[in-house]
Amino acid sequence: MSQTKFDNIIRCALWNSHKNKCFYCEKEIEWNELHIDHIIPESFAGEKLERIIADYELNENFDINGLINLVPTHCNCNLRKSNTLFNKKTTLYYLGLTEKKTDKIEEEIQKLRTRKNKGQFLSKLQSALSSDLISIHELQDILSKAKNENWDSYEVKLPHPIEFIDEIYDVFYLNQNCSELYDKKMVFGGGYYNYIELTNEKNEIKKVSTLHEWKSATTIGYYPKTNADNKMSSGLAFLENLLNALHSAKMPKVSFISEPWIGIENLDNLSPNVLHDFDGSLKKYAKMNISVGELVRKGLVKINNSERYSISLEFEGMETSLIEQFRADFNSDGVEDIFVRGWARAIGGTLGYGFSTILTRYSNKHLIEDISEEKKYSQKQHDLRTTELKNLIMNLRNKKNN
Repeated sequence: MSQTKFDNIIRCALWNSHKNKCFYCEKEIEWNELHIDHIIPESFAGEKLERIIADYELNENFDINGLINLVPTHCNCNLRKSNTLFNKKTTLYYLGLTEKKTDKIEEEIQKLRTRKNKGQFLSKLQSALSSDLISIHELQDILSKAKNENWDSYEVKLPHPIEFIDEIYDVFYLNQNCSELYDKKMVFGGGYYNYIELTNEKNEIKKVSTLHEWKSATTIGYYPKTNADNKMSSGLAFLENLLNALHSAKMPKVSFISEPWIGIENLDNLSPNVLHDFDGSLKKYAKMNISVGELVRKGLVKINNSERYSISLEFEGMETSLIEQFRADFNSDGVEDIFVRGWARAIGGTLGYGFSTILTRYSNKHLIEDISEEKKYSQKQHDLRTTELKNLIMNLRNKKNN
């Protein structure tokens, strides 16, 4: 537990940069519950730290009170960890995660330290406009250029990282060259598997571990046959769809979901067509502009709990779970869209599939709806999983009616 008292600017910067979540349990922290913990405990300062630096092969200038060693935590998580020193592998893993955030935290600290000067700056700007030292058109030009520059360095922070054998990716940039990721080996099942088995109609097997291998195999008719391989395959499918989304992303000209900000968790702004609905029962509600929130209140749609996804909704024996990845204009129509990752499964079993899709809102009068012509299933080259799900749902409905 930290003995050093950090000022509110550092505490706030750490809290904001970790999206207000506890580093250890990944659940949200209220500001009044926020504690700052040292990954390598503060009690190891001095000679003990020198031995750890040598043993863990850390930078010789490693600072126990440096940003790389500080994380936001719940009080209880901090107390449970106490003065525990994690093993070398865990410590280096945690420090690797925090190292990626240090630049962002430093930027946040700088923003917070200069924010108090905002009023003074605005008064000077207003004075400059009033005395014609700068025109409205010049100011608009400056703002336009600033927006373009910010977009060029736009950072995409994934809610859940993509894990490769040698590295974990949770941050991407729109101008980033991601070609190397096509041949980078992924790990699956939480690190228990280094490959996925795909099969074809002749029961031939291909083992794949990279996006390039997966694309080559599925193109010639291979697909994940078992439910386990199908779940793991969804990770490769998501990587492909993510890279395509990053490549097609453009700065939107207008937005009805960020101005003001609306999240997909706001069900009163969500169209029923975002749910997976095999027999089209929800189409009539979508056409009538009836929201998912209204269907929940009518008892037609049920809200389920989910640890991994932002929302999880059940309709007629089918559960659709969604989590936002990032926002941009993906179809070049000038309107901001949302790239989401999802999972659909039959209630009462584990049979399901992963998908990625695009949501948008065309005006303040529209609901947020799915605009993809079809959802991009992880087994897109083969409809086996969809057929199984349809049959299972129909059997469940027949039993319910009988």
